Amino acid sequence: MDKLVLFDVNETLIRDTKDVSEYVSESIRNIYGTLVDVDLSKYPGMTSQEIAEAVLLENGMPKEEIEQKLVRYTEDLFYSYYNVAGHDRQILLDGAKELLEELFKRGALIGMATGESEKTARFRLEKTGLSNYFKFGAFAKDGKSATEILSKALDRAKNEFAFSGTAAMVCSYPSFISAAKSLGIKSAGLANGKFSEVELKNAGADVLIKSLKDRGKVVKLLF
Repeated sequence: MDKLVLFDVNETLIRDTKDVSEYVSESIRNIYGTLVDVDLSKYPGMTSQEIAEAVLLENGMPKEEIEQKLVRYTEDLFYSYYNVAGHDRQILLDGAKELLEELFKRGALIGMATGESEKTARFRLEKTGLSNYFKFGAFAKDGKSATEILSKALDRAKNEFAFSGTAAMVCSYPSFISAAKSLGIKSAGLANGKFSEVELKNAGADVLIKSLKDRGKVVKLLF
């Protein structure tokens, strides 16, 4: 395949109907035995591993101890997420399905590159009817930073699907935009309210969109 497009999940394709910060607190308690009250709004655009590390460092835990359990922590996240939001409706962002359908029909390889756990991301895609579009992905367990996760997604595309060609990233977080730029991947920055167009542009976005309905700009990155 010679066309690859990677999507973040949260706030790019899907959003929760309520604040679900409690699930992060629950997994930190489960794995690290530390009682914390996490507010995810304080850590916008950070991956699951980065958030856990930041919270625990703020609470005085040594970095070495944090890192020893990070992968276990990411594996626990889905179960905590399901406890907190598993029965809630997921909000599908406007234009998401139409954009995925067009990319699929054009023969693009579609994958995820997200700081969420794999089970959480796949669960959310299933609930919104998007799972069939995604062949593969890279997730929280694959790296601490956006760059590590995105690099793993690229490796999987090359090794598992013989990808060699043009790649693009669609997301609403500057961290993944910057990661895409550092890896030579084109990017579409979705300015949906979490970050401004200026922040996304400064991070290196090749194009800016206010909605996934503006799929022409995304398609032009690849075709």
